[in-house]
Amino acid sequence: MSPQSIRSYADVTKVRDNEVYLTETSESEFVSSSVEFAGTGNVLYVEDGVMLRNSRLRFLGNDSVIYIRKSSRYTRLVATVFEESVLYVGPEASFTSEAHMLPTERKHIIIGRDAMFASRVALRTADPHLVYSVDSHQRVNPSASIWVGDHVWLGEDALLLKGARVGSGSILAARCLVTKRIPSNSTAAGVPARTVGDGIFWARPSVHSFNVEQTEQSQVLSEDDFIFEQDEHALDIDALENELDAASSGSERAVWCHRLDQLDGKNRFYIA
Repeated sequence: MSPQSIRSYADVTKVRDNEVYLTETSESEFVSSSVEFAGTGNVLYVEDGVMLRNSRLRFLGNDSVIYIRKSSRYTRLVATVFEESVLYVGPEASFTSEAHMLPTERKHIIIGRDAMFASRVALRTADPHLVYSVDSHQRVNPSASIWVGDHVWLGEDALLLKGARVGSGSILAARCLVTKRIPSNSTAAGVPARTVGDGIFWARPSVHSFNVEQTEQSQVLSEDDFIFEQDEHALDIDALENELDAASSGSERAVWCHRLDQLDGKNRFYIA
């Protein structure tokens, strides 16, 4: 099958053997962006009102999903999904520049709501090549999914590799390399990243243009909207991923994404 592409809303109706929900509304944008399909059974779901700018979305395989929720800010993504992989971007994400995402080898990238991407952030679920043990000849670099909770700040040049799990409310420092679990309401830094601070939370206002009065007012924030804790709404990520892996088609994987939308408790992605 020849590759198919979308470069405007008008191209959506020309796509065959893949499912596309990408609709022009009064709030939506599709500017300097494209979608390419080199396979069948894939699903692209872009919620009404998403403002895509400078984005390139590619499906290089079959039965994979790109699922993007609405944000009041511009969405800037360079993403390639391969066979049976899922990219899910939750609502109200923001992007300083294009984030690069690469879910492959039937693994997935799941981003919670209100993620804040600084410049040049990248996520990838696999090493590009195979690595084996000299002693056993067994593969030693299996691929693994990446999960990022709600209200996570991903700093400039942060790189998240296979197996990274970041709890809600956390901060990934600039140029950190994340490969493991980062607890909620903590700061991670370094190569490889490790937790360097805990018991913190962050808010979106940028200090760059603050005057003296605004700086003084910012010294205390009495709200606890971004403090996360264990409760009955905390999800079992392993169980969720097992459900996703049991899906046998792109359509079933998209249904899983719809279900994830409904699991919206504040502490759903709490990590101890």
